[in-house]
Amino acid sequence: MLNVSVVGLGQIGGSLGLALKSKTLKNRYYITGIARKKETLKYALKIGAVDEGSLSLESAKNSDIVVICTPVDTIASICKELIKVVKKNAIITDAGSVKHSIEREIKDIKDKISFVGSHPMAGREQSGLASASADIFKTAKVVITSQNSKSESVAAKMWKDAGAVIVKMSAKKHDELVAFTSHLPHVIAFALNKTYKNIKKKNPQIDELTAGSFKSITRVSVSSADMWAPIFASNGKNINKYLDEFIKELNVFKRNLSDKKKIRQEILKTQKD
Repeated sequence: MLNVSVVGLGQIGGSLGLALKSKTLKNRYYITGIARKKETLKYALKIGAVDEGSLSLESAKNSDIVVICTPVDTIASICKELIKVVKKNAIITDAGSVKHSIEREIKDIKDKISFVGSHPMAGREQSGLASASADIFKTAKVVITSQNSKSESVAAKMWKDAGAVIVKMSAKKHDELVAFTSHLPHVIAFALNKTYKNIKKKNPQIDELTAGSFKSITRVSVSSADMWAPIFASNGKNINKYLDEFIKELNVFKRNLSDKKKIRQEILKTQKD
């Protein structure tokens, strides 16, 4: 049985606990949940996401794997605290949506820890432990960025047991690509929803006309600001590059809106490989 400590029991941390405690894994994992609030620990125990709960990182001292599932701007500092606590051969991994900045921040302690950068490409627009699900990682991609093969294989096995499919790439490449596939769509959703709220102040009837397309494109705009603000700040350079490209394409549509032939051509360009 592997001892796993999950630091941060939000949607991802709670879901990982639920997945690793599923009956199909037959008690392969003992989960210690570490959170800031007693109420969170109480609920995690109630739903079976953890075997025990704690308010202190000290509880990770006997862990084989520690998974940090907190906002990206806290991961490096938690790593630096954990090296004072965990046993020598413990593996520390994370679930952060940005990888290169974290690796850069822990560069000075890398020889003291076995860190495996990981990012589960999973989650829902809701936040918090109440939205956790044992099925959230099933067939989801988890990016592994570490080059430490032994530790990497152990961390990858844990994510596979949770139901995920492993993808390996460098931290820089991950941050560049995820800026387009995940971060930019969230920027667009937040901006569109903000615009909607401004319009609604003058035209409250707009709610009677928000159908499937609007709801789909703004679905993730209710995502946690505490989680997404640090992601944008950490990966701003890559996001800006794609945001500039996106604005360029918006301007093409804007210029051609009154020309049926040209706008049709632009639409067809989006639908062809």
